[in-house]
Amino acid sequence: MMKILITGDSHTAALQRGLKALRAQGALREGVEVSVTPLGGGHVLPTPFWRDAGDHAEIIAPGYRAQFTRLPPQQPAPDVLGLCMPLWPMRILHRMAGEKLALADRIADHATVSKAVFRQLVLADQQHVLGLIDLFNRIRMPCVALSPPVLFADHKVLARYPAAQALRVFDTYRAIMLIELAARDVPVIDLPPETRQADGFMRPDFRHDDPQDAHHANAAFGALMIRRLQDWAQDRAQDQASSTVRPA
Repeated sequence: MMKILITGDSHTAALQRGLKALRAQGALREGVEVSVTPLGGGHVLPTPFWRDAGDHAEIIAPGYRAQFTRLPPQQPAPDVLGLCMPLWPMRILHRMAGEKLALADRIADHATVSKAVFRQLVLADQQHVLGLIDLFNRIRMPCVALSPPVLFADHKVLARYPAAQALRVFDTYRAIMLIELAARDVPVIDLPPETRQADGFMRPDFRHDDPQDAHHANAAFGALMIRRLQDWAQDRAQDQASSTVRPA
């Protein structure tokens, strides 16, 4: 039995609801036990929310310690940590919109930011998450990254920032982080192509049930991502089983 613990920012709530729905339907796969415990709001992730304690990360952000005092937890000990942290660009998008910055493009009344400078902004935003992953690699704690949704077309940030530019920021941020995760051998459960419209925005049927929330996804999205995680886990288990077979 492979035990996967998912944690991370507020987007883990959709995964939690999707997991609950799949469990109620009896649609969870055998051999893979998935649990979800949200860590807390994503606004804390760019801050020093953990301390290197040698064989684990001690969680020091007060709001996060209510869920975990350490990662990975000792009991129950997971086989894999699922991280819903590294692929959410909204903090940087809000900064770009608020400071009237454009990514590698000329827009009236906006200062242009080069791709090199933008990359530094992304790495600064994710430095503590990437450091946490580096610790997990050092202690041989397998982890996998799960993608949150991308932008919904009615997100309020689009009232003050051009839509095409917002999508560019989102996709470029994600591309930078996908490279960083690959460099650390972290698999990614990414968005299925069918979750996005032709214009790049998320399909509205994956939008949160609350009409005022154009930020988060719903249980249907969560269930879709949990199913993809289970597929990945089964493939990983089969690969590990194959690698232990030795010819007679």
